[in-house]
Amino acid sequence: MQGSLENIRLVIADPNPLVRTGLKGALFAMGFRAVSDTASYIKLHDLIERDSIDLLIASTELEGNDVGFLVKEMRDQRLGANPFPVVISLLSRPEPDYVKRIIDAGCDDLLLMPLSPDQLILRIEKLTRTRKPFVVTHDYTGPDRRAKQRTFDNHSAPMLEVPNPLRVRAETGVDGTRLQRMVSESSATLNRMKIERYAVQIDWLSNHIHGCIRDGRTEDSNALMPHTNRLVHVAEDMIRRMKRSPSEVLTGPVAELLEIAHRLDDAKTEVRFSELEKLNGLAKNLLRSLGAPRPFVAAKTA
Repeated sequence: MQGSLENIRLVIADPNPLVRTGLKGALFAMGFRAVSDTASYIKLHDLIERDSIDLLIASTELEGNDVGFLVKEMRDQRLGANPFPVVISLLSRPEPDYVKRIIDAGCDDLLLMPLSPDQLILRIEKLTRTRKPFVVTHDYTGPDRRAKQRTFDNHSAPMLEVPNPLRVRAETGVDGTRLQRMVSESSATLNRMKIERYAVQIDWLSNHIHGCIRDGRTEDSNALMPHTNRLVHVAEDMIRRMKRSPSEVLTGPVAELLEIAHRLDDAKTEVRFSELEKLNGLAKNLLRSLGAPRPFVAAKTA
């Protein structure tokens, strides 16, 4: 491996002190020096919030809490200012549903415990050379989960080549200015792509809700609740993302749409058909204003 690993900020999060000590020793021998470890869920939360991690090697649970939740919050730009640390998850069992849940949180790689230090070192070396691009959909942000290379067309989920902190730190040494700039630029691009994906989903949800009510396809208002719940959630997160972004001028129409969505989500509130028409119009205008999402975005980054 070319370059120096001593400036990569590595965090090992595992409840077992013997695991932490063993991994620290192996990774110190590999060349890592900025290594810290913890068994605390709160401390890991704080380290992510302070952007103090380039590489996280973490058990899937700490103190009975789901570490995947923190990873997903980070990828979704809800926790900390940097959604791009490299994450290797340490799995306690191989059940498919459990493995899928961990992958869906947004880790870069995973290893089944118990593991040998050599296994981990090989994975780190591979991730230092290259990492997968991020897929951006309405409900997932993180490394591409497909084993086979994607083919791109107008219906593909957009993807983003993201900064690789392992490679950048190894190549540039202690100066993190370049990495900070790359993270800032890629974060803004990621936020824009997520807003665009939300616009597509809002349009689909509004069409579906409008059509079901118009055509009498649902006698039970609760049948639409998953869709109205989702509409509320997406519109709320869209407003959050629009703040201090070039799309901020569109927060007014989204807030208006959200108000209708809240009334639709309240089973006790009657919604006039004219409001459904207005919801549809707002969704269509929003989609036009933001433009069609690009199928692929490649940023020149390490």
